[in-house]
Amino acid sequence: MITISRITMAIALVGCIGSAVAQNQLPDMSSMNILFLCPEDWSAEAIGAYGNEEVLTPRLDDLARQSILFTRAYNQNPVCNPSRGSFNTGLRTQTNNIYDNREEFDQVIPAWATTIGETLRGHPINTFMVGKLFHHNWNAVKQVNAFDGVYGNPPAGYEGRILKYKQPPGTPQNPPKDWVYTPDPEWDARMIEAMKLREEIWADAPKGTERWHEGRKVFQDLSAEVVGDSGDIEERNPDGVKARVVADLIREHSESGEQFFITYGSSRPHTPLRAPQKYFDLYDPSTLSLTSAPEEQDRNIPPVAKRFGMNWDIFKIREPTEEAQRNAIHGYYACASFIDDQIGLILDTLEETGLADNTIVIFTADHGFHLGEHGMWSKISLFEQSTRVPLIIRIPGVTNGDRTDAIVELVDLYPTLCDMLDIPLPHERLEGISMLPVIEKPEREWKKTAFTVCRQGDYLGQSVRTATHRYTEWIYFNEKENPDAPAQFVELYDLGSDPWEQNNLAGLPECAAKQEEMADRLRAGWEAALPDSVAELPEGKSL
Repeated sequence: MITISRITMAIALVGCIGSAVAQNQLPDMSSMNILFLCPEDWSAEAIGAYGNEEVLTPRLDDLARQSILFTRAYNQNPVCNPSRGSFNTGLRTQTNNIYDNREEFDQVIPAWATTIGETLRGHPINTFMVGKLFHHNWNAVKQVNAFDGVYGNPPAGYEGRILKYKQPPGTPQNPPKDWVYTPDPEWDARMIEAMKLREEIWADAPKGTERWHEGRKVFQDLSAEVVGDSGDIEERNPDGVKARVVADLIREHSESGEQFFITYGSSRPHTPLRAPQKYFDLYDPSTLSLTSAPEEQDRNIPPVAKRFGMNWDIFKIREPTEEAQRNAIHGYYACASFIDDQIGLILDTLEETGLADNTIVIFTADHGFHLGEHGMWSKISLFEQSTRVPLIIRIPGVTNGDRTDAIVELVDLYPTLCDMLDIPLPHERLEGISMLPVIEKPEREWKKTAFTVCRQGDYLGQSVRTATHRYTEWIYFNEKENPDAPAQFVELYDLGSDPWEQNNLAGLPECAAKQEEMADRLRAGWEAALPDSVAELPEGKSL
């Protein structure tokens, strides 16, 4: 039997092997800049380059033509805090202990865990965090402090450069309006009152407490349902401002010649689905397609898999009538087009400053987003719409529009960044591996399986995704430490014949062999799914 220490050593050696491949076949990237674009809640299925012919994302589509596009990239937990906690630490949920959005990042992660920013702090590179990278900065103070500069809610005690932005002279003013949050007067009035109540509650409720979350919910439940005009122009919209802060940093470094690592974390297309009106004007909602996976076509899917009929964010309060669904899709696409433009502005700045030829661009998202599939909206499920993420990586002189079906995971980002910059891994416990070998050879045989978990109330779903199938077991959450915890619900989908995962094959006699195979993959864990190159150790090496 391979011991854990032997597996750990093997994983460390895979990093060495990946680095050797990069050094032999790829150019030296150690002095390149890195631009890390990670919007919230952006589904791969809402990007033109991923096959959506209705959404307008020309800048990302163009980026994809210069990059490598991963068709099978998966998160480790389809919720904001757990997903970001995972790729920031390079650890999976079961190791970093972040299962939902209420977990306090700096209180639950292991004492030995590090983050990307902390590792880069020891490298001669300027690091800047613009917008969201962690779920909350105020419970990741040490980790945020690793960045040289921060824009957007730096935590108390932040010691670095607090980035500011001043609108250039001549920037148009926002159009006049007679509402605060939404043109719907009744809903706007409700939100104004909810905001007052939230402020009253928060006046004596410390951040992160149960009372604080109660106050947040009072306003958030109403806010998440808003779809439509944000009432501003892109130059003055918060996500537009963030993009311009990034652009200013790029110009600054083009003059200084210093190396940079900059993250851009936009809030959209997360709910509320609000964007400047001009992006709504790009679409006619009556022509937009509703989901190809309506709930009435689901077969044998357990209620826990569909959140027991609950929605998060949108349609938590309002009814999803056909008109409302089209409006929601309209809003989601408008937000996608808006952020696509902001990314375009950033990429244009790279070109204008001459830094495009020395800057690696990584675009991804923390998780996907349901747009009516199985009757579901938003994230927090173990279906493909929530677990799969877009991943597009451009490396100057290397990528040229390739696509790869290789299975990769967001937990691989941390070791990949280390590999790109040719810096040592922070420790031997990272639970991902560098993706550079796949970038060097997109057709390379790679991971056999992706692993994702998701909590639904009293249950914990544990899901594995191969090239052809998805298998999920739901156990009681309080038994998560028990490797023999019995499955309360089981799902098996053949994505070749059932790409929308609407026909659960678990329990069918004719699928027993496949179900057993997939259950074995789940039990074997992520180490067993690593590329065969783990065993192909350099001559003279042994475990």
